[in-house]
Amino acid sequence: MTSKATITVLGDPEEVQRQWRASDHGSILSENEEAVTFKRAPGDRGTEIHVDLARTAPGGALGETLQKLLGAAPRAKVMDELRRFKQVFETGVVTRSEGSPEGELAERKLKQRPAQPMEDSELMKVGLR
Repeated sequence: MTSKATITVLGDPEEVQRQWRASDHGSILSENEEAVTFKRAPGDRGTEIHVDLARTAPGGALGETLQKLLGAAPRAKVMDELRRFKQVFETGVVTRSEGSPEGELAERKLKQRPAQPMEDSELMKVGLR
């Protein structure tokens, strides 16, 4: 059984493919025995990058579920890598924020919690009280 990850990048297919090959973005993908294809997006809206991943999680369905819970699912990691490539290709940088300085990663999503006010002791630690 296979899984697919796709993203659209604003750019000519030849240039997108050239920069893809020149970057290290393919390194995480080569671990998963995938096929990467580049197609012109409908309506001349850039380039679609398609990644076909072979599902080879140890332990079958239980192994896949465990990988998803731990943020280690191959598709989630590939989507992270595709988003990073898109950002670098289109803007030259990976978007970061104070809340997630390393960028969006599948591993962090499991640890997220709703925003809430800081306790007085926490405010004192950062010098706001």
